Amino acid sequence: EQMYAALSAEDADRIRVYLAEHEGDVLAATVFIRVGEHAWYSYGASTAAKRELQGSTAIQWRMMQDSIAAGATVYDLRGITNTVDEANPHIGLIRFKVGTGGEAVRLAGEWDLPLNRLLYKAFDLYMKRR
Repeated sequence: EQMYAALSAEDADRIRVYLAEHEGDVLAATVFIRVGEHAWYSYGASTAAKRELQGSTAIQWRMMQDSIAAGATVYDLRGITNTVDEANPHIGLIRFKVGTGGEAVRLAGEWDLPLNRLLYKAFDLYMKRR
């Protein structure tokens, strides 16, 4: 909520939450951010239920269409791994990103600025144990 409020304060269209639904079931959700001509797929999650309906893919294409309509010239899917090895646990995501017809661009990277250090540390520990 805090991130949403901060990013939408200056421009209501800067951040959006997208949901892919089928017969009342949420299949996927994403957070989309746009600043000027640059649009980002920021965060996303999906369920294994009804995976054959490809809710995540539908959301991505919708966000790309909305980006173009808003005048964005860059749609950033964010990071990929250094390899497209079939053994990579993220191979499905990598295939999707590569399959959009875009190009891999090496950037400086990204860092987190924790606003609540205790909560951030707990989340970081949780993610490492997962």
